[in-house]
Amino acid sequence: MVSGNPSGGHVEDAEVVIAGGGPAGCTVAAALVELGLSVLLLDAGVDRHKQLAGELLHPAGIRDLRALGFGDVVEGWKAQPVRGFAVRFHAPARTLVLPYGRGATGLSLEHATLTEPLLEAVSRRRGVTVRTRARVTAVEHNGEHGVRLRYTHAGAEHTVRARLLVAADGRASPVRRMLGIAEHHTRLSTMLGVTVDSACLTHPDHGHQFVGGAVHALAYGIQPGVARVMVDLPLGSTVQTLRDRPELLLALPSSLRHAVWRALEQRPAVRMASNDDWLAETVWMGSAVLVGDAAACCHPLTASGMASCFHDARALQESLERHPGHIARALEHYAHARRPAQRTRVALASALYSAFAGQDEGMRALRMGLLHYWEHSPRGARASMALLSSEEPRMRVMAREYLRVIAHAFAAMLSPSGPGGSLRSAGPLLRSAGPPLRGTVASAVEQVGSWLHRRVRRPVYTLARAGWVSPRRAFASNRYPRPRQSTCRDSRADSATPAPSSGRTAGTQ
Repeated sequence: MVSGNPSGGHVEDAEVVIAGGGPAGCTVAAALVELGLSVLLLDAGVDRHKQLAGELLHPAGIRDLRALGFGDVVEGWKAQPVRGFAVRFHAPARTLVLPYGRGATGLSLEHATLTEPLLEAVSRRRGVTVRTRARVTAVEHNGEHGVRLRYTHAGAEHTVRARLLVAADGRASPVRRMLGIAEHHTRLSTMLGVTVDSACLTHPDHGHQFVGGAVHALAYGIQPGVARVMVDLPLGSTVQTLRDRPELLLALPSSLRHAVWRALEQRPAVRMASNDDWLAETVWMGSAVLVGDAAACCHPLTASGMASCFHDARALQESLERHPGHIARALEHYAHARRPAQRTRVALASALYSAFAGQDEGMRALRMGLLHYWEHSPRGARASMALLSSEEPRMRVMAREYLRVIAHAFAAMLSPSGPGGSLRSAGPLLRSAGPPLRGTVASAVEQVGSWLHRRVRRPVYTLARAGWVSPRRAFASNRYPRPRQSTCRDSRADSATPAPSSGRTAGTQ
């Protein structure tokens, strides 16, 4: 639908605009058209064959894809099965196989092979309009009654009004910045990715984690006979860094190590990316919402990014269905619904990265605790995999497992047949594990408190509305807050009057 614009152009009307045509944008589009909403999906048209991005899907992610109607896409992928993870410890040299629970199977495949069929499939859905090589250039207005934004497509600039804007444009999310949502960004490391012969993998049907060496590495098959190896390097590293320091790969088996060295000489087989923590201060503002990496992104060693964005799509669908016609309540419900799983995922990635890659005495002791725990507790191995694969979203479970790993680290120090260490490592262990443990426990307590608060206040609020009781706080605690106006451009403008252009253009990934 097109209407006149006082400034001279035309203004399109859409119920939902989604910025980003990757896995998050495609699944959100599929989820919202099931509610009868019309969707305009803007895809920047980046070359996904050059991206070092999501390629491994946990079973939970596959289930969500099927639930959103992408079963035919999943069946058509030339993907490799993933039955769990093989974790290889460098010192002492041990490999532990951690399967998914209940015999579940994940999938892994090259990023472009995964994403392009999703975009093609969603473009055929009734109610979805896809525009490729379209980039959002400005969000002119964002308020409780809708948004107005500009985007470029086919060499022209367009203006569109929508009831809802979904930012699914990746971890660096230009739209998030246009909305004025604050972000917390920490650069962690540099990731180098190469492809090798999958025969170099000791467990071809599993993802591989190589821990305890000079650098951390992750490997998995992406197609028959081909595996991806991702090497975590210090910030500022280049391909030449690995060529000059071959000892960095000593944690890898000999055959895989030599395959990586050979791949480094090929052109253009090497891909590079930065590993970052990107956390948005809020996931909704006015009539705009963040999904997937635009809302939260962490180190990829848990391979949970894809499952996370599909979970966001379903959470947004359920929230809009629960609160039809009330965007503010729906988006607040979405924020609460996704928060527990996302906080646990981000905390787990941070804790595991420190344990797997840390070289201080405390982290070495913690690694020995992990090894001892998984060797002596099948239940503990299952609990760890449930957390890693996003099946278990509760922070209190992570806090409990972290405490058990610390206990097993002490057991390993005392055991003559254990993986090594001595009580001299107890002090460094507590110093290194203390801060993440305190943060995890604090988040777990907050999560439980929030759950109790919701369970207690809702019955009181119901009684208050019925006239049985009249606590003022009952109404105050249950009243949905008025959405904050965006700071982008002129938040006081109505949806029919465009604000002055900022002159700023950003790509929508």
